[in-house]
Amino acid sequence: MDIYETVKRSYERCVEAESFFGDFYDTFLAKSSEVSEKFAETDFKVQNNLLKASLYMMVVLRDEDPSQREALERIGETHSRRHYDIRPELYDLWLDGLVETVARHDAEYTDDIGRAWRERMAPGIALIRSMY
Repeated sequence: MDIYETVKRSYERCVEAESFFGDFYDTFLAKSSEVSEKFAETDFKVQNNLLKASLYMMVVLRDEDPSQREALERIGETHSRRHYDIRPELYDLWLDGLVETVARHDAEYTDDIGRAWRERMAPGIALIRSMY
């Protein structure tokens, strides 16, 4: 099975639990006071839906899909120094938090699945970071 299929199936197992996205934010925010400060005024019901949509897009859409690049560029712009000012280094914490949350929610999780998630997320994160 390729990385795309591995991550897609893992994602499907994870989102069966309604708590997945909330658990992700609990994990991510605990990683850094800077991260938790960025989300101090956040409506997490809205934020969870935004994460669900963007993560689905990063998992499911093929890299060559132009709509994926456009969507990631929009995220990159809103997260750039001109808007939310999310420093590029914080995406390492985001990815760590994501993989840790996947490990707790995917009953079939293995280190190989964790590596597949990291590899699948890397191009999108790189694009978003490049727009800082």
